[in-house]
Amino acid sequence: MELEVKTNVNSLEIEFYSILQKRLEDYTEKLLAVSHLPMVLTNADLKRLFQISDSTLNRLVKLGEFPPCWYGIRGHYFRDDVLEWMRKSDSDDYREQLRILRSL
Repeated sequence: MELEVKTNVNSLEIEFYSILQKRLEDYTEKLLAVSHLPMVLTNADLKRLFQISDSTLNRLVKLGEFPPCWYGIRGHYFRDDVLEWMRKSDSDDYREQLRILRSL
């Protein structure tokens, strides 16, 4: 009985570490992708990053607390401002704002 319990604990540890390693690899991949972004993101960069259309990007920029244009140059945004906005943004709030906009 004791040997069976130790075996089960060992297999759970192996499974846990396997899952943890996969999560760390995924997180590392995301960090590397972010670090390779240019300092200034264009509308094309944002569409590719968020996987959205022109019209959705325009709504996103107009609706939320989206960062202002970089030095007033239309369609250019400072990467760090966009990443900070992503960390703070609430996707449910954005969806609700879109719903309201579409109902007008």
